[in-house]
Amino acid sequence: MITETDGYVELIHYLTEQLPLFEQRKLPAGSANYTLRDVLEEQLSQHMMALFEQNDIDQDTRLDMVREADAIMYDLEEILSSVLNNHPSEQQEACIIEFVSLVKNLFDQRLNIKG
Repeated sequence: MITETDGYVELIHYLTEQLPLFEQRKLPAGSANYTLRDVLEEQLSQHMMALFEQNDIDQDTRLDMVREADAIMYDLEEILSSVLNNHPSEQQEACIIEFVSLVKNLFDQRLNIKG
């Protein structure tokens, strides 16, 4: 659905360009008491639920989207594997929120093309 699109590839490139932000070793002031993995999972699941609520989607498409979300989470885990259990700074969390929002936009675009 979206993981094979140019837009998704560009988003992955964008995220890899942001890796220096995630490689900060020192825990900055104001870091969260939850992990980067928690932020990824929460943001992705919230955005997927929003997609399902905002669109009239048949069961097969929903299942495809869930599989895509799993693939996206796998990609994110691969890219950020060394820092997933770190507590994110505000900037790191903002980057993840932005990235997942852009992923949702790709889903929205794809659903609008199909619809």
